[in-house]
Amino acid sequence: MSTLRATLSNRHATDDNYMGAKVGIIGCGRWGSVHLKTLVQLKQEGLVSEIHGCDINPEKGIEFADLLTTFSTDWQELVNQEKLDVIAIVTPAESHHKLAISLLDYCTNLFIEKPISLQETEAAEILAKTQELGGTLLVGHILRFHAGLLKANELIDSGTIGQLQSVDFSRISTRKPSQNSNLFEALAIHGIDTACFCFGETEPSRLSIDSRHSQTQKSPDGVRICLEFPGTKEALIDVGWNGEKEVRAITLTGSKGTITVDTKDSNSILISTQNYHEQYNIEDAELPLTNEWKHALSQISVKSKPPIYPGPGSIFRSMKWMDKAKLESEKINYTNGRPE
Repeated sequence: MSTLRATLSNRHATDDNYMGAKVGIIGCGRWGSVHLKTLVQLKQEGLVSEIHGCDINPEKGIEFADLLTTFSTDWQELVNQEKLDVIAIVTPAESHHKLAISLLDYCTNLFIEKPISLQETEAAEILAKTQELGGTLLVGHILRFHAGLLKANELIDSGTIGQLQSVDFSRISTRKPSQNSNLFEALAIHGIDTACFCFGETEPSRLSIDSRHSQTQKSPDGVRICLEFPGTKEALIDVGWNGEKEVRAITLTGSKGTITVDTKDSNSILISTQNYHEQYNIEDAELPLTNEWKHALSQISVKSKPPIYPGPGSIFRSMKWMDKAKLESEKINYTNGRPE
């Protein structure tokens, strides 16, 4: 298997006079607050000098006053007052395109949470403008930065479990469905991107919906997606809301064994073959979001890195198959969780 992996480093590659980046974050909600806490950690390490927050809810400025250098309720106020090195967009997906296109006029280094947009044409506009301005872009496919998954891929490349044959991705959340995103944009896209990533950035050949349960036809709270890949390989992606317990597991099955990654745990993975069954510990592992931010910050000064990560092909592929899954799901009629 040959594929570009995200490079993780604890050292910001720049000169000795580096004083840390001035970072803006637009959207300080549930996930935005996790970004803020991660940036505070990186500020303590000297990689970030200032954190400027923006949210339409003024109460967020009070809630995170101790973490922020400044707070604004209008992104235009933010960029007019501050010269920022990188800006993160952590808002509902339908707002990503308009925000990104506008923000690129003020800051050419963006970190956009997944999905980059809800339309491929909008995504193309963001990518084109970033490239035109010579900027950088990181789209938040966070599991590409998970230390356990990266180690699992290294072990697969070295033949530990033979040739990879299947990827089982499970992400069941105890949370209620979000008002601002659906199951496919919030959870399923992670499974789709992870499967393609593990299969060496391979394009799926077919998709089907194995099962689904739903309160409304347009907004399922659980779905099981089957992706078929060339060479009789497959990925099973099981995602849902309202679970009795949190489930975050990726099982990679090869011709000689399996590797299981618990995505809540960045410090170890489970390896099972005919000869042994052991927990493999990963030294100096950091949280995926920390690694994402270190990548975004390093992109600012290291021009040899790909300016857009994942690559455009990977970004469009995840969007395409996410949309296919939504369309297939809408074709199924269910009554009380059972097919008619």
